[in-house]
Amino acid sequence: MAIKVVDIIVERKGMLLLVKREGFWILPGGEIAEGEDEMQCLEEVVSREMNDRVACIFRKLDKTITGPSPVRGGDVEVSVYVGDISKEKMSDVKDCNAHWFSRESIRSIRLSNITKAVLEHYFSLDGEK
Repeated sequence: MAIKVVDIIVERKGMLLLVKREGFWILPGGEIAEGEDEMQCLEEVVSREMNDRVACIFRKLDKTITGPSPVRGGDVEVSVYVGDISKEKMSDVKDCNAHWFSRESIRSIRLSNITKAVLEHYFSLDGEK
Protein backbone atom coordinates (compact mmCIF):
# COMPACT_ATOMS: atom_id res chain seq x y z
CA MET A 1 0.00 0.00 0.00
CA ALA A 2 1.36 3.40 -1.01
CA ILE A 3 2.17 6.07 1.59
CA LYS A 4 -0.10 9.12 1.23
CA VAL A 5 1.91 12.28 0.61
CA VAL A 6 0.98 15.85 -0.23
CA ASP A 7 3.27 18.26 -2.13
CA ILE A 8 3.02 21.93 -3.02
CA ILE A 9 4.26 23.50 -6.24
CA VAL A 10 5.37 27.07 -5.63
CA GLU A 11 6.20 28.86 -8.88
CA ARG A 12 7.08 32.52 -9.23
CA LYS A 13 8.35 34.26 -12.34
CA GLY A 14 9.00 30.89 -14.00
CA MET A 15 11.03 29.66 -11.02
CA LEU A 16 10.08 26.59 -8.99
CA LEU A 17 10.84 26.16 -5.30
CA LEU A 18 12.45 22.81 -4.51
CA VAL A 19 14.01 21.37 -1.36
CA LYS A 20 16.96 19.00 -1.12
CA ARG A 21 16.45 15.75 0.69
CA GLU A 22 18.64 12.64 0.64
CA GLY A 23 20.61 13.92 -2.37
CA PHE A 24 17.50 14.67 -4.49
CA TRP A 25 15.72 17.93 -5.25
CA ILE A 26 12.02 17.43 -4.55
CA LEU A 27 8.89 19.49 -4.08
CA PRO A 28 8.12 20.64 -0.55
CA GLY A 29 5.79 18.07 0.92
CA GLY A 30 5.35 15.35 3.43
CA GLU A 31 3.61 12.23 4.56
CA ILE A 32 0.08 12.76 5.80
CA ALA A 33 -0.16 11.67 9.42
CA GLU A 34 -3.12 9.76 10.77
CA GLY A 35 -5.94 12.17 11.56
CA GLU A 36 -4.32 14.96 9.56
CA ASP A 37 -5.80 16.38 6.35
CA GLU A 38 -3.81 17.48 3.30
CA MET A 39 -3.86 21.17 4.16
CA GLN A 40 -2.73 20.58 7.74
CA CYS A 41 0.16 18.52 6.38
CA LEU A 42 1.16 21.25 3.89
CA GLU A 43 1.07 23.90 6.61
CA GLU A 44 3.28 21.78 8.86
CA VAL A 45 5.76 20.99 6.07
CA VAL A 46 6.11 24.60 4.90
CA SER A 47 6.54 25.73 8.50
CA ARG A 48 9.20 23.10 9.22
CA GLU A 49 11.09 23.11 5.91
CA MET A 50 11.00 26.82 5.09
CA ASN A 51 10.09 28.53 8.35
CA ASP A 52 7.07 29.98 6.55
CA ARG A 53 3.39 29.39 5.96
CA VAL A 54 1.15 28.59 3.00
CA ALA A 55 -0.20 31.97 1.85
CA CYS A 56 -2.70 30.66 -0.70
CA ILE A 57 -3.68 27.65 -2.76
CA PHE A 58 -4.57 28.26 -6.40
CA ARG A 59 -5.69 24.74 -7.25
CA LYS A 60 -5.22 21.04 -6.69
CA LEU A 61 -3.90 19.03 -9.63
CA ASP A 62 -6.46 16.69 -11.14
CA LYS A 63 -4.18 13.67 -10.96
CA THR A 64 -2.63 11.76 -8.07
CA ILE A 65 0.89 10.58 -8.93
CA THR A 66 2.10 7.21 -7.66
CA GLY A 67 5.66 5.90 -7.70
CA PRO A 68 8.75 4.99 -5.70
CA SER A 69 9.94 7.42 -3.08
CA PRO A 70 13.63 8.32 -2.86
CA VAL A 71 13.32 9.20 0.83
CA ARG A 72 10.76 6.70 2.15
CA GLY A 73 10.75 2.97 1.73
CA GLY A 74 8.22 1.90 -0.91
CA ASP A 75 5.77 3.73 -3.11
CA VAL A 76 4.05 7.03 -2.44
CA GLU A 77 0.74 8.37 -3.66
CA VAL A 78 1.14 12.13 -4.09
CA SER A 79 -1.64 14.71 -4.08
CA VAL A 80 -0.34 17.99 -5.46
CA TYR A 81 -1.44 21.55 -4.80
CA VAL A 82 -0.30 24.68 -6.61
CA GLY A 83 0.05 27.63 -4.29
CA ASP A 84 2.32 30.21 -2.75
CA ILE A 85 4.11 30.86 0.50
CA SER A 86 3.96 34.06 2.51
CA LYS A 87 7.55 35.24 1.96
CA GLU A 88 7.15 38.27 -0.26
CA LYS A 89 10.49 38.08 -2.06
CA MET A 90 12.12 35.04 -3.57
CA SER A 91 15.36 36.09 -1.88
CA ASP A 92 13.65 35.71 1.50
CA VAL A 93 13.88 31.92 1.15
CA LYS A 94 17.35 31.49 2.63
CA ASP A 95 17.31 27.87 3.80
CA CYS A 96 20.30 26.05 2.26
CA ASN A 97 18.02 23.09 1.54
CA ALA A 98 15.52 25.21 -0.41
CA HIS A 99 16.29 26.83 -3.74
CA TRP A 100 14.53 28.39 -6.73
CA PHE A 101 15.11 26.71 -10.11
CA SER A 102 14.05 27.80 -13.59
CA ARG A 103 11.99 25.32 -15.58
CA GLU A 104 14.96 24.90 -17.91
CA SER A 105 17.50 24.27 -15.15
CA ILE A 106 15.53 21.49 -13.48
CA ARG A 107 16.52 19.20 -16.35
CA SER A 108 20.13 19.33 -15.15
CA ILE A 109 19.60 18.68 -11.44
CA ARG A 110 19.01 15.41 -9.64
CA LEU A 111 15.25 15.10 -9.25
CA SER A 112 13.52 12.05 -7.81
CA ASN A 113 11.47 10.04 -10.29
CA ILE A 114 8.25 10.91 -8.49
CA THR A 115 9.11 14.63 -8.61
CA LYS A 116 9.85 14.30 -12.34
CA ALA A 117 6.45 12.66 -12.87
CA VAL A 118 4.64 15.36 -10.87
CA LEU A 119 6.38 18.19 -12.75
CA GLU A 120 5.80 16.56 -16.16
CA HIS A 121 2.09 16.42 -15.39
CA TYR A 122 2.11 20.02 -14.11
CA PHE A 123 3.96 21.28 -17.19
CA SER A 124 1.60 19.36 -19.49
CA LEU A 125 -1.32 21.35 -18.07
CA ASP A 126 0.20 24.57 -19.48
CA GLY A 127 -0.79 23.44 -22.97
CA GLU A 128 -4.43 23.01 -21.90
CA LYS A 129 -4.93 26.65 -20.95
